Amino acid sequence: MKKIINLIFCFSVFFAAGFSEIIKFRDGREITGEITSMDLEKVYLKNSKSFSLKEINEIQFNKEKSTKTLEIVLAPSESDKKDSEYFFALADEFSKKNPGANGLILLDEGEYFLKPDGTWVLKSRMVKQILKEGLKDEWGEVSLYTEDGRERGRIIKADVYLPDGSIYTLDSSKIKTSKPQTSGEFFIGGYTLLTYPLPKLSVGAIIDYEVEEETYNPFRKDFFFPSWSFQDFVPVKLSSVKISVPKNTDFYYSVRNFPKGKENPQVSRVAGEKTYKWQLEDIPAIASEPMMPSVADIVPAVQGAIFNDWNRIFDWMGQMHRERSKPSEELIKFTQELVKDCKTPEEKVAKIYHYVQKEIRYIAVKVGVASGWGGYDANLTWKRRYGCCIDKALLLTAMFNAIGIKSSPIILNTNNSKETDFSIPQIGFNHAISAVELNGKKIILDSTGYDFRYPEIAPFDYGVKALNIFNKSIDSVPEPKPDENGSYYDYSIDISSDGYTKVTTRWRYTGPKEGMIRGYYRSVKKEEQKRGFENMIKEISPSAKLLNYEVNNAETLDAPFSISLNYAIKDFAERAGDILIFKLPDFEKNFTEVSLMKRKYPIKYDVTYGKYYTYKINIPDNYEVISLPEKTKISLKQGSFDSECRQEKSQIVCRAKFEISSARIPAEDYSEYKMFLEKTANYTKKQIFLRDLTLSIKN
Repeated sequence: MKKIINLIFCFSVFFAAGFSEIIKFRDGREITGEITSMDLEKVYLKNSKSFSLKEINEIQFNKEKSTKTLEIVLAPSESDKKDSEYFFALADEFSKKNPGANGLILLDEGEYFLKPDGTWVLKSRMVKQILKEGLKDEWGEVSLYTEDGRERGRIIKADVYLPDGSIYTLDSSKIKTSKPQTSGEFFIGGYTLLTYPLPKLSVGAIIDYEVEEETYNPFRKDFFFPSWSFQDFVPVKLSSVKISVPKNTDFYYSVRNFPKGKENPQVSRVAGEKTYKWQLEDIPAIASEPMMPSVADIVPAVQGAIFNDWNRIFDWMGQMHRERSKPSEELIKFTQELVKDCKTPEEKVAKIYHYVQKEIRYIAVKVGVASGWGGYDANLTWKRRYGCCIDKALLLTAMFNAIGIKSSPIILNTNNSKETDFSIPQIGFNHAISAVELNGKKIILDSTGYDFRYPEIAPFDYGVKALNIFNKSIDSVPEPKPDENGSYYDYSIDISSDGYTKVTTRWRYTGPKEGMIRGYYRSVKKEEQKRGFENMIKEISPSAKLLNYEVNNAETLDAPFSISLNYAIKDFAERAGDILIFKLPDFEKNFTEVSLMKRKYPIKYDVTYGKYYTYKINIPDNYEVISLPEKTKISLKQGSFDSECRQEKSQIVCRAKFEISSARIPAEDYSEYKMFLEKTANYTKKQIFLRDLTLSIKN
């Protein structure tokens, strides 16, 4: 009843003004006329004509050149009522198979239609039920992004079905249109966002919405790359996608992570088109696991294209990139001056690499295809001193061109996002870096950061394949050896007979680890650095006191980064009679990635790495060593741990090496890998025992 009152009030406001109207019908017709009255069934015109509200999509009320638009909110149709009844019955049955779920996706379907003129439409429908309070906010809005000048978006349906039988249909007057623009380091414009807040959501409610995206002006009419994924963090009853192309158009596809026997589509031919359909039912929820791969790499997914090799993409990007990486005379002169004191080609490359990192700020300003995939002209990026990943890669290539060194932008997906399936061409990449040919070797450089000393790159660049645009090749970015991405910890420890201990330590790093640590300390204020170190040593012992520290070369890329700490611990060594007992500081490990008994998904590290420890412990006078951790060596194909402690005159020297040599641990290897890390963790808890000889003699 409340719904009816709201409708009547809404319409009466507009009629009081005596507007002249344009009526738009759902079949595309438009008429102009003066509305005299309206009820919940019909609209009545001055010429005695009337039309059912079910026929009408929109009414525009005009007065004195101002326009207000009101789309008709329909009362629930018989179809809505049948849908509500059907989906509640389906939800009741499906929820019994999935007790404890936060929600259910009852239907998730998409339909792509590629037209002969190269334009296409995607229609998507989603039906889902809220079972826990937390999903009300997460699922509380229907939204749709479209690119201005190329795409049109429509929210066709957005119904809410309640358990008491109430149905709230789409109120189109509440659809909001905005032009979102990101801020900070990212500015991406040229898009329209449609949003619609779903009313009356409560636990048990079912949401049923349908949207349409029409790409009426594609930037290339021979580019069509449909994709679909079939799983979510709640159970899915049915997920399907249909991809229709003109009958004489070739269509190529790849599938991943499908259940055996479900990989092949149903193919049908009707009139002038071919349709490929994939469908999965009763899909379990994604179970979150520590350090699992990107969701895009574990769910069933389909991607397609209408050509089957990469040359078309190489040619398209290559044309833009070659033109935009030509250095001007001014840039050539500047580059040559920059490297004039360098003695070798490698020194020149390092100088330019550090310059682009430090002097060209990472800011993305993207409006449309040309700047998104092609980047801005390198000379413009150089002059305005900012750019995104592709802009900085083009500038790097232009500056290398200026001194006769060959390089190319390379396009990739970072290793913390979707792994690229190169069996099918696509353009869905998220990063651009550079490949340089130097002394017969290929060197990969990423100038987007500010902190990576030549030839270091960010950890998310490793272990992926990439498009080398100028070479027209698919290149690999290999994982570093563990010691090439290493943390090196050196400790000198003086223990007094009363347990009071002074620790002097120096930490060094190699590879991406050095860049990441440098970046952190470059961004942290001096007082915050001190507070961080104080908190760090308090984890070793609450009585620890920071004496002094140094953070070296955080602001420069010309020298290695390092940290030095001096601290004291009053009660580091515990006494039990004539025995002193202590652990190696900052050595104990806990590996959360093996906290589960079993895993469904692989463990995924960003990059291979190593940790290397050296401890030199000065034994107090009149003490003897009675127990040291035994020498150990644990290894398997994905990693190793070696450790040894021995007495050298009045010192105990302990050395340990922990290496992860594979960034991806398959689920089938989890049991063995879990045992390896647990053995390592147990070893790092071992203690050292010293005896006080003076007390022993007295006793």
